[in-house]
Formats: sequence, C-alpha cells, structure tokens
Amino acid sequence: MTANILNRRGIAMARAAVCALVLLAGTPFAVLSQTEPPATVPVTAQTLFVASAIPVDVTAGSVTEARERGLTQGRVAGFRKVMARIVAREDLDRVPQQSAAQIIDMVREFSIANERSSAVRYLANLTVSFDPVAIRRLLRGANIPFTETLSKPLVVVPMMRTDAAAPWLLWDDANTWRAAWARVPQDLGLVGLIVPAGGAADSVVLSIEQAAGKDLSAINAFAEKYKAGGAVIAMATGMGETLEVTMVEVRSDLPSEDQSLSQAQVSGQSRDEFQLAAAVSAAGSVQETWKHRNRVTFGGTTQITALVPVADLKEWLTVKKRLADVPLIDRLDLQAITRDRAQVTLHYSGAQRQLELAMSQHDLTLLQQNGVWIIQARGAASAERVLGKPGAEAPAAAPPAAPAPQ
Repeated sequence: MTANILNRRGIAMARAAVCALVLLAGTPFAVLSQTEPPATVPVTAQTLFVASAIPVDVTAGSVTEARERGLTQGRVAGFRKVMARIVAREDLDRVPQQSAAQIIDMVREFSIANERSSAVRYLANLTVSFDPVAIRRLLRGANIPFTETLSKPLVVVPMMRTDAAAPWLLWDDANTWRAAWARVPQDLGLVGLIVPAGGAADSVVLSIEQAAGKDLSAINAFAEKYKAGGAVIAMATGMGETLEVTMVEVRSDLPSEDQSLSQAQVSGQSRDEFQLAAAVSAAGSVQETWKHRNRVTFGGTTQITALVPVADLKEWLTVKKRLADVPLIDRLDLQAITRDRAQVTLHYSGAQRQLELAMSQHDLTLLQQNGVWIIQARGAASAERVLGKPGAEAPAAAPPAAPAPQ
C-alpha cells in the first residue's frame, strides 16, 4: 500500500483515525514481520531534502495510537537523516533542537509504503520530503555550515585479504567485501557510490596489481568506464573480530585522499552483517570528507565577473543551465553577450576553491587567463579562440574581473 500525504497535521490525524477504523474492522494479521526496506537510490538535486525508506515499527495501546506515533517518529527520523546528509558529523550537535511539531511544520509532504498493522502494532516505510527553504533558514539562523553540492559519483574498488601476507581478492566471486558494498544504502549522502559487478570486463580495465599499486592511469580509466568522477579503493584486511580498512579516494578534480578506519565485530553479528557495517562506516567516511571540503557558512556573498566563450546561443544556454544548477551560486547577472562570448557576474557563497569544485561537478571550469576569469563547459568553445593563447595580450574589451566581497 502506498499513500501520498500533504503536510497538514490535521489531515494526517484525520486519515489516521479513518484508517484505524478500517483496520480494526478487518481481521488482524497473525504475523507481523518487518520486510526488507525499499531499495534506495542515489541522492539528486531533486531529492536532496527527501528522506526515503524510513522504517516505522510502533506498538501502542491501539492501532490508532501506534499509527499516529509511528508517523510522527518517521518524520522526525527523516529530519535527522536529511541533517546528517548535509551537515558534517561534528556540527550535528549544534543544530537547534526541534520539537516534533516544529519538524512536522517543515515537512512538505510524505508518503507511506508497506503499511501493515494489528490491533496494537503499526509498521510502514515512510518517504518524507522537507521544505528546503525551511531547512536552510534553520541552519543559517544557527550559523551552522552545510553543503548542498552534490559530487559526481565515485566507483568503488573493494579489495579484501585475510591478513597482511595474504593475496588480495578483487573481482573473484569469493570477495564477500564487494558483496557487502553492494548492500550499502545509496542515499547516505552527497556522493553516489557505484559498485561494479566484477568479472572479466572489469579485470581487463583494472587488475588487482594496478589497484593495489594505486596506478592512477588505470584507476582513472576504470572510473571513466563507469562514467564516474573518480574512484574509491576500499582495501579491507582481516578475518577475525576486527576489520582494518584503508580508503584511497582518487578524483580528477582533487588531490588523492587516504584515510583508515577499524571496525570491530559486535557480539552476535554474522560475518555478512559485520562486513556490511564496515562498508557502511567506510562509505560514511567518504561522505564526511566531501562535506568537509564543501561545507559553507552561508551569510554574505562574493562576486566574480567572467567571460564565457561560446560557439552559438545553444552553447550559452547549456552553460547558463549548468551554472543555475550550482548550489553555491545565489545569482547570475548577464551583463553582455556577443556572437562568441558572454560576460556574467556570479554572486556566490563560500570560498573560491569551493566554487570551482562545485562547478566542476557540473562539467564547468573556472580559470584565469591574462587577468581575466573564464568559465568554460567541458568540450565547449575554447577560450583561446576568444582571448588568444595563454601569454598573449588580452583584447582591450575583455573585462577585468576578480573576486570581491559584496
């Protein structure tokens, strides 16, 4: 069963009462077991403030009470999930405490799936959509840095060995570490993670030796095969109660990033559960690294004036659309446009390097040539055609431009 509900507490409570009467009139389920949650998908600009597949399982004195409490708990859990997605871990404690009523007021709508109940128990999966304006207002009002910059996806290269002297496993079917990564929820954060299927097609592009040796050329070719912005080499060692994981993040637009973590097996945890927990922790570390690089305390804005070389109107509209999709850009002013270039002023939040990184996720580059800032779409018109080769004198009409606080 799936339902879509607008953000009106009165409507939700009335619907709960009606559904309760219907459910009580029927025969209660003899067995209520939690099924597998719905599959998650990578976060997009459209789902950045949406929390999907929130599990609800509440027992109360009646089905009406259980359902009402469950829907409230689900929306609160959805709020926490969205906050954990855009706010760095160490800043979460600084987010102002919100009552359930305050959180519900920030909900734009929510939907219910897998709804089941007995006389006293209610189970469901909720998808909760929050109002971005309300979330931003809350964080900015509390001076909490956050980011809405989505990363290009990274392809995961999951390598495993039993101990430091053992050979690595990668594309073998015996690599249970790769199977664990395939079960990691895809909506954890702003970095989509692609888990390759493995087999001969992957081993031809990236061998175990190349992955273990951090062969950048081979790793970049592998990322390109999956249309990813880079790769994460996830190297796990151990077969006992502890798994040591080294993460090597390779991106085309950033320096390589290495980090290590250790995962201890919890009592009663199966081997598969243990490896899944380690993979989720490792995936979380990738998300945290991205947030640290891109978090911004939104307040005043900075402006930069730049030229956009274009071949035709269609190319300009493509660049304009990509700029509009960059979350750090608050406003774009078109100052002039000719047959081969446009002059724009960008008003943006954060540091210039953060702007460059955010633009690169939309296949845009920001560079300076002869004192003039240039914005280019990858594969689009060349700046050399407009300004000449680097080192040549810039045309007199080219506008001088440099970042300046507004």
